[in-house]
Order: sequence, then structure tokens, then C-alpha cells
Amino acid sequence: MYGVKNSFLIFVLVLLLGHSGVSLATGSDRDVASGSGKVVLGGTLLVSEGLASHCQSVSFLGRRADFSPHPVHWPWSGGAENRKVALLGVDFADKPGVHRLRFIGCPGVSSRSVLVVDRRFMTSRLHVKKSFVHPPKSFFDRIRRETLEIHKGLAERISIAFEKPFVMPIKGRITHDFGAIRILNGTPLSRHSGEDIDGPEGLPVKAANSGRVVIAGPFYYDGNMVIVDHGGGLFTEYLHLSKIRVKAGQDVFQGEVVGNIGHTGRVTGPVLHYGAVLGNAHVNPLLLSKFPSAVLEIP
Repeated sequence: MYGVKNSFLIFVLVLLLGHSGVSLATGSDRDVASGSGKVVLGGTLLVSEGLASHCQSVSFLGRRADFSPHPVHWPWSGGAENRKVALLGVDFADKPGVHRLRFIGCPGVSSRSVLVVDRRFMTSRLHVKKSFVHPPKSFFDRIRRETLEIHKGLAERISIAFEKPFVMPIKGRITHDFGAIRILNGTPLSRHSGEDIDGPEGLPVKAANSGRVVIAGPFYYDGNMVIVDHGGGLFTEYLHLSKIRVKAGQDVFQGEVVGNIGHTGRVTGPVLHYGAVLGNAHVNPLLLSKFPSAVLEIP
């Protein structure tokens, strides 16, 4: 329930957007707030502009994304040609409320208001090996090196490589929700950045969409991991695999097998951690099936 205060904010935001020449449409899901001008925590925002606007980039919640041409057959273009797009993510840790979306290098357009809508996050309590909560000092260098490798991989930027809606990498029961507050062995740790999906050991894991593999290898916490770059700053992650079926630098197509379910790394049994990152924001991978959560259009 939004309550009176949030309803008033939405009313004001609709008025602002209605007089700004901006069209803002949203999808619908349990985590997508329907209506004008709203993006839920963990959602995605596609900003579309006509070539006449000459915008260079856009920033939102401290993150910046450059405009680039969208694929010719993109289903989210609305049939419009000669438009450019920028993709932005809303992290689970971002602050709900009205935020300014700012345009850079765009004459006549400075900023717009967008409402970030809150959602509830579960608290999960798990028991894992002690070494995965308090790793021995002998592993510190490895963990630090792997952290840098992941950050480097997620800093890659290629042109948008996907033309179809995203699909789930496996079918299974979700056991550990996106953004969950994690308490492992009684110790509060970082938030859960993806969705854990249970499945039998060895079940093939498929790429949710086309892209290029930027990481494929073993990691201390994540186990055998594959990260696919879909372009525009959007990545999907596949963790705890028993086997890896692809190599870094390899192009993959939607539905191509990238690995098999396992229980490597910090897990309690066979599971796939399915994650997504957009522009350095952890976004809800389940919402990618209805990508984007919202579309903002400028002439």
C-alpha cells in the first residue's frame, strides 16, 4: 500500500510528466509498479530519444549511460526508426522516492523526474561452511584478485547484442530472493544480488539472451561462474555451476548451454544463482523477462 503521501507524490509526478513532452510507459509484474513515472527497486529503465535531440548520455542515481542505436529488430523500439537508447538500472539498495534523471549534451532537455518505488525484501538465515563466512587469511589474496577480475569484467561495454526478450536459464523453484538480507551462521552479510533457483545436479543452464562471455571460471564464493555481456551495460550471471561449457570471449546465443547446475562455492546444495547487473546496479533478473520495467521517451 502506498498510503496518502505516496499517492500524492505519484499525482504530482504524473502532472510533471504530462506537461514535459515525455512518454513514460511501464510493464507489469509483481515487482513492476504499474502506472506513469515509476520504476521499482531492482527494475530497469530504457531512455529513448530521437536523433534530433543529439543527447550524449543520461545519468540517474549516480550512474551514467551513453546513448547508442538500438538493434533494427528490437521489440522495445515500438516500430520507431532512427532512435537511440540508453539503459539504466535501479539497484536494490537505492533510496525510494522521486529522483532526477539528467540529460548530458542534450540542448533543450535538462532533466526529468522519476519515482523509485520501494518493495519488500526477505531475510534469509542459512548455515554454510565456516570458511565461507570467515575465510582463512591464506585465501585473502585470492578473494581480492577475484573481486578485481569481476569488477573488470562488469566494466566492459559492447554494443547491444540482444534482440529478443530474456528467458529463464532453467525451470525450478526460487528459494532465495533478489535483494534478500542474508544472515549466514548468525552473521549479517551483504545482500543477495540475484535469485537462487533449485534444480537437480547437472541440469543444463542456458544463456538468458545473446551476448559475449566476459568471465568463465572458478571463484571462491561464487564457485564455477559464467558472466555474459549483453551490451548496453547489461550482464547476466550464472553461479555455482558444476561444469562450465563456454570460454571468456566467446559469443553465445539465447538458449545456448553455458554450464550445468552444481553446488560449488558458498551454497548448501545444488542451485543456480541467476543474477543481473545493469550499469553497475544489481537488478532483478526475473524482471528481464519483461524488459524494460519502464520506458522514457523524448522527441
